[in-house]
Amino acid sequence: MSNFPAAPASYTVGPGEAHVWRVPLASIHADTRQLRGLLSPSECARADRFALERDAARFISCRANLRVLLARYTGVPPERLVLRYEPYGKPSLAGATGWQFNVSHSRDLAAIAIARYDAVGVDLERIDPGFPRAEVAPDVLSEDEMRDLAAMPAEEQAKWFFQLWTLKEALLKAAGFGFGMDPSKIRIRLNGPPAVISAPADFNGASLQQFSLGEGYASAFAMLGRVTALSIFSL
Repeated sequence: MSNFPAAPASYTVGPGEAHVWRVPLASIHADTRQLRGLLSPSECARADRFALERDAARFISCRANLRVLLARYTGVPPERLVLRYEPYGKPSLAGATGWQFNVSHSRDLAAIAIARYDAVGVDLERIDPGFPRAEVAPDVLSEDEMRDLAAMPAEEQAKWFFQLWTLKEALLKAAGFGFGMDPSKIRIRLNGPPAVISAPADFNGASLQQFSLGEGYASAFAMLGRVTALSIFSL
């Protein structure tokens, strides 16, 4: 259970405003039969390619709930929304001028960010102490961040690493690069409110927010502009 409101007063967002939705995902395929009817043929085909029924159920649940939420904001029926994908895989809405959104999911939880005008990114990761940080960190963290990580107590390293990971991925997703751009070229301050210390010019003026959507998860939001209000809700 979460303590987030179940709905906003109005499904509208102004400049600099964003809504982030916490979405529990179905893990049993039987729970997704009606939801599947909201998906496009290509999304259904993608769901059918999952080897595990659990993963297919999570995918269907995430995409259907994304469509339901976007329908509430845009007024377009969920099954009629047309999603398109940019070169690095960032989704967008065809024929819905100004709407920005982004999606992330990890295990049985998803995060969906919705805004107008300014591009947004969201990332959600399960904090895994067994993740091979020593192998991955040099490709993700800057040299200063690597030194900071090495100096931390061992029991704090996993949380700190995934906090940085989600902030960087949210930022890269907002810009439409994903990990098509080297995340080690971005340096982020974690002490106090997260902020970009140094990064390529693409991220000038970007805003970062960090929050918890569930015990054992790291999650972050980025906007390529100034955030004036960020609200979190839960389906």
